[in-house]
Amino acid sequence: MFKIVTTGNRIVDQFAKQSHLESYIPDGVDILWLNLNGCTHQMFEWKHDKGMFKWYNFDSVYVFIDCTKECSELKSIIHLYEDEVKRYNINEDHVYWVTGNPNDKKYVKHHIYWEMFLTAVKEMIPDRSEIVLSSRSRIVDPERDCQDNIQKKFICYNGRNRKWRRKLYDSIKKKRVYTSSKTWSEGLLLEEFNYTFLHDDDYNACGDGGIENGYFYWNVFDDVSYLHDFWLVTETVNYAADEHYGHVFLTEKTFKPIILKMGFLIAGCKGSLKKLRNLGFKTFSDYWDESYDTLDSKGARRDALVETIKYIILNDVYVPDEILEYNYNVLKEHNADQELKDTISNLTPI
Repeated sequence: MFKIVTTGNRIVDQFAKQSHLESYIPDGVDILWLNLNGCTHQMFEWKHDKGMFKWYNFDSVYVFIDCTKECSELKSIIHLYEDEVKRYNINEDHVYWVTGNPNDKKYVKHHIYWEMFLTAVKEMIPDRSEIVLSSRSRIVDPERDCQDNIQKKFICYNGRNRKWRRKLYDSIKKKRVYTSSKTWSEGLLLEEFNYTFLHDDDYNACGDGGIENGYFYWNVFDDVSYLHDFWLVTETVNYAADEHYGHVFLTEKTFKPIILKMGFLIAGCKGSLKKLRNLGFKTFSDYWDESYDTLDSKGARRDALVETIKYIILNDVYVPDEILEYNYNVLKEHNADQELKDTISNLTPI
């Protein structure tokens, strides 16, 4: 038996598929899969997740708590979880926490590390036509003497108009570009930049700007222009994670340009590019400055990122197709969910 339960308004199989995991379950093994609605630090307070354990009998099933859809830092709630274990007499041998934070393994008996959004984008591949780089249209005018031929090199595409993303947009818009040794102008970078919010009118709809729920846009590509060479990823969070228990949280936003075979820069957590390299992908330090990824301050990281965007635009920088093909193939063959499959396959009946 493989039963999937969503604690709030999540949609089952909304991101990476889960139902196919049933094929890995040994005979006689029963699994209850709980899709956590929010971040782990909310799970004993958030209305959809509060009291989630009281409804289930843990004696005869394995329980997989899926925390991969939002940030996970189990350290912040482990004392509350221990209270729940005592209250409901939970056998921790039957409980598996599934998170995208490898540091979580320090705090629970059974932990599975899964970069769920990597798997989710990988699962799009069979349903999409592969980008053929040699046939992607490119308008190249090194002299930039005709405004009609200026290629839009960048695209930034996101559903929620969060305030920090708006600040990033304003920094790009207001970035001074010197047109001579004595004169400069603002707004010139945006001539080669398509910055798109799906809900631009809903800037004040929630605390940090943006709509309350934009998850149904997570796999939208329909209006992405393939004339763009670069994708500016504006991730969900942009803080510097605690090195002891925090983690760099990557979502589908980071892996979209890889499936589209685009170069990319990431406005997100400190260490986002480093984490991608650890996952086997290549980044682009041979072609532009990626030191923004190492800075602690959000403001300093933003300013350094804008400088890199300016450099790429003014110097007509392009990424070799070989790197874009390499990253696509790494995504296509990645085994991010292998630990999860192996764990399920090795369960024995209770």
